[in-house]
Amino acid sequence: MPTPDLLGCLDEFLDGHTRELINFRRDLHAHPEIAHTERRTTAKVAQRLRAAGLRPRLMSSGTGMWADVGTGDGPVVALRADLDALPIPDEKNVPYRSTVPNACHACGHDVHTSVLLGAGLFLAARADLGLLPGRVRLLFQPAEEVVEGALAAMGEGAITGVDRIFALHCDPRFEVGQIGLRTGPITGACDKIRVRVSGPGGHTARPHLTADLVYALGKIVTELPAALSRRVDPRSSLSLVWGRISAGLAPNAIPEDGFAAGTVRCLDEEAWHQAPDLLKGLVSSVASAYGVIAELDYVRGVPPAVNDGESVRILTEAAEQAIGPDAVAQAPQSLGGEDVAWYLESIPGALARLGIRGPRTPTDLDIHQANFDIDERAIGVGVRLLAASALIALSEGAAPEESGGPVSAETVVSTRGAA
Repeated sequence: MPTPDLLGCLDEFLDGHTRELINFRRDLHAHPEIAHTERRTTAKVAQRLRAAGLRPRLMSSGTGMWADVGTGDGPVVALRADLDALPIPDEKNVPYRSTVPNACHACGHDVHTSVLLGAGLFLAARADLGLLPGRVRLLFQPAEEVVEGALAAMGEGAITGVDRIFALHCDPRFEVGQIGLRTGPITGACDKIRVRVSGPGGHTARPHLTADLVYALGKIVTELPAALSRRVDPRSSLSLVWGRISAGLAPNAIPEDGFAAGTVRCLDEEAWHQAPDLLKGLVSSVASAYGVIAELDYVRGVPPAVNDGESVRILTEAAEQAIGPDAVAQAPQSLGGEDVAWYLESIPGALARLGIRGPRTPTDLDIHQANFDIDERAIGVGVRLLAASALIALSEGAAPEESGGPVSAETVVSTRGAA
């Protein structure tokens, strides 16, 4: 277990670094960079880590990196943060409002990055004193919002040799000082689908002489979600929701083609793997009944993020020791996608919810909103959680109960999905 003075050491560290971390977060917030463009953010983090004596390894794209704290052949624990912002405007009236048109840290990745930086600086100081029983990998990942960064980082060896991984995500449903935890699925799989239908076209006065394409498309749109609810265990929370439908130009002409596009989300990994074949069969069945040809384009996004029970126990102990005995709350499941799921398919780990709600937080605040902001006391809370979790995991040997194994080639054929 961590040494008894952990809480005091964290207090002392945060007394000296909280203002720096808040300013760091505000700088990132004012200069957001969307997926695959996070060069300034990467450079600023790398510069600060080098000043602390660490040796960051930049990813080949120039966006994202990782750095190891400590040396030796002991266990390795990874702490992960995401760097990218969202392509939406910042509508807050604050001094650190985004200076980049149509780019905003509306999901809290600037907070995640600052928290991980703080945890890394604290752990580096512990390592210098010989108080780190293993290594901690600080993983600053790009392109989470387009669910591509985790796979890119893994492809470059970001979790090679890592025994366990922890991450956190801002959550305005929780007050500052609260940590939302859950064993098992915490976020959902998120894939994209597009169904294109085609037929001979014709006059709306004579639908019986052709294929009524718009009607057929409407049946596909309405019947697929209903059919899924009867073909899959409802506990899987498999959900198909359409976001776009298009067909035709004239009110008296049956068009030759049309399409519908949407997202497929679920909490069960087995159902996620089955979904493409199941939907292909359902689309074909409905389309054939109305004489149209249907093509399904199914694009993988991310699997469900499944929290390992042992990792949740470590996070719970860390929160109770470093934040307070009442810090832990039950996190609800979300059908939003999070590409930390790719790491959790390969090694044990867990995603925690970081409370960011303060007394001035709007009651209807959610992530991905143009007015998103946090109570900045949450940064120190996040530092406490990640630093203590790493120390507990290392002191216990970071030994995983089971490993999910490497990601298969079949699973990652296409990853253009939306979270």
